[in-house]
Amino acid sequence: MGYSIAPLAKYLHLAKAAAHRQRPLVHDRLMLLAAVQAQLFELPDVAAYCRRQILERNPRHLLHRWPTMAAAIEAADFQSFFLRQHRHYPLEKVERMLERLGIDLAREEKTYSSPLEYSAALLGTTVEELCEETD
Repeated sequence: MGYSIAPLAKYLHLAKAAAHRQRPLVHDRLMLLAAVQAQLFELPDVAAYCRRQILERNPRHLLHRWPTMAAAIEAADFQSFFLRQHRHYPLEKVERMLERLGIDLAREEKTYSSPLEYSAALLGTTVEELCEETD
């Protein structure tokens, strides 16, 4: 891989763990943080998938106001909402949580051929399904 998507992978791992533990509000917060990271890493398919996952569970979520994560990120009211969510899960806290789960991102990331493939694996889907999000 040319660059690391570690911040995105961290949030996706924790979102997966929250879903497994049946903690939907935590899952949605982490998916929101992952969606923003995906958009920033220029992975709009991953951002769209994360957004859709949140809206399927909660159609009245604040994200329903914008058609895409790119549009949401540009909106001032979303930015303030995002910052509140980010304060709950800053990267330092996320790293401690991952450490407790025994997840080694450096070794794991090397097993995938692209950031999109890595993200798809963490989301439990395929690259093809991710790409359908923005078609």
